Amino acid sequence: MKLLKLVSMFLLTGAFVSAQTIISITFPQPAASQSTNRSKAIEVPFKVCYSSEIWVRPTKAEQIKFLLSKKRYGDVTKEPERYERWLRYNIFSFTIFGGSAFADYHYLAGLWTPIGNRVWQCGESRHKINTGEIAEVWVLLYKVISINWVGNHYLMVVKPTEKGFQYIQLSRREHQDSLPLKVVTEDGSEMKVLPFSPKSFGS
Repeated sequence: MKLLKLVSMFLLTGAFVSAQTIISITFPQPAASQSTNRSKAIEVPFKVCYSSEIWVRPTKAEQIKFLLSKKRYGDVTKEPERYERWLRYNIFSFTIFGGSAFADYHYLAGLWTPIGNRVWQCGESRHKINTGEIAEVWVLLYKVISINWVGNHYLMVVKPTEKGFQYIQLSRREHQDSLPLKVVTEDGSEMKVLPFSPKSFGS
């Protein structure tokens, strides 16, 4: 009788262990919460230091004619690719600025068409670019909707406009050489950014 009880207890214990094993396989321990790995979007303050709602990009012929009028660029027709690339971008980011370089970028991007010196009014705050406090982004034929810090980069959302441009200055949350900037439209399409930093300065 005692033997039967021992056998019964053994069978019951074995069944219980087997059940635990099956349950353990069927219902594994949940993985660590993924929420800790998700990056929260942090709003980044920015200001539009200058903008235009009437600017239109010059044609390729107009751009070449203008650059030929500036002796410093030489015969741009001999190196068209060096200058034409500027006309393929609508977003330019800057983590460094200099007076003569600004003039070059301004001309090469086709922003010589606005009349007057108002485009220079951002200059009072540009010393903060070279100290790393802020960065400047030129947005051509688009308008900025929002800027957020997501993970390890800035996420800028823009919408297209028929005319115009914006000079945006934003507070920096990092100290990288080149601005870690990703620009997307409202439908999620990513846009190319032409960055300028201490390494590319003067190029």
